[in-house]
Amino acid sequence: MKKTLIALAALAATGAFAQSSVTLYGAVDASFDHGAGNGQTVNRMDNSDLGSSKLGFKGTEDLGGGLKAVFKLEGGLANNTGNGKASNSNNQSNGAPASLAGAQGLDFQRYSYVGIDGNFGSLHLGREYIYSFWYGEGTVDPFSTNGPAQATNMFYKFAGYTATNASNMISYLSPDAPVQGGVQYFFGQNNAASTPAVGHSDGTGYSAFLKYQQGPLLITGAISKTDYQVAGDYKVTALSAQYDLTSAASLMYTYAKEQQSAYGSNTENMIAGTYKVGATTWKASYIHASMAGVTAANTGTGNQYGLGVDYALSKRTKLYTTVAEVKNSGNGKYVTGNVSVASNSNSGNVAVGVYHSF
Repeated sequence: MKKTLIALAALAATGAFAQSSVTLYGAVDASFDHGAGNGQTVNRMDNSDLGSSKLGFKGTEDLGGGLKAVFKLEGGLANNTGNGKASNSNNQSNGAPASLAGAQGLDFQRYSYVGIDGNFGSLHLGREYIYSFWYGEGTVDPFSTNGPAQATNMFYKFAGYTATNASNMISYLSPDAPVQGGVQYFFGQNNAASTPAVGHSDGTGYSAFLKYQQGPLLITGAISKTDYQVAGDYKVTALSAQYDLTSAASLMYTYAKEQQSAYGSNTENMIAGTYKVGATTWKASYIHASMAGVTAANTGTGNQYGLGVDYALSKRTKLYTTVAEVKNSGNGKYVTGNVSVASNSNSGNVAVGVYHSF
């Protein structure tokens, strides 16, 4: 009888575990960076110059009828110091712990959600990437918005609290198909009465995207808006496209515009491409950005030139080098290389590193 009960218990446990799974995953990226500009030279160890260093947990449970319960917890790592990366609790400046500023332990600032997936698509509750970033600015950047030549060097110059991620979010994503879309709504959760410094709806906003992908062609469009009383609502519009010339070569284009009444507007146009030969992948991009500020001192242009190459030692490990140069004019203040920003100054950055995923 005892053996029978043990066997039944083992069988039941096996059946339970077969219906659910939890995965541990991540990546570690370390590099040496040399930056120069504005009369400065900076040599430093850095991270995430090819792909984001991160640690994550994700899981699913089969609920039957085509439904699954899902969760995802993912935090960024500054592996050159062992620190986590800072998050934000309310999509506002006072939502980030200034005393910690990223020097805390692991913080799931990239993803932290639970939800339901099914034939209807996906419904998630928590913190995620904003669609205007994920399906707009970051969709076709050959440098994956990381490192010296990332597209974000020339973008996200205004309110940064909802530039890439937002907290307190309800997110819907339609099923994977040639035409796919999604919408998000996030809450600032500012319970204070409206004052000259803080609006009651500050940090509250939405984002949406629409994507078409068929054969060698990918086209995406995305928008977002976040409420801010004093600086003005922060708005992003982005359009990206990619065409695969062959299985080894791709051309890319991105248009993006950010607007906020306290600062003006910033527009970015990127032309880029990738070419793969065996284990080696070459990447190149050119970005022109134009700032139309509310004052002449905040109006100008910048051009970024980026070139990179990575070599796959295995499916999980790569060696890489990336170089970028930014040239400004007309009071432009764009920069790469961890040097200070100054009008009309030029800057450059070189990164050499190793990337490993698990």
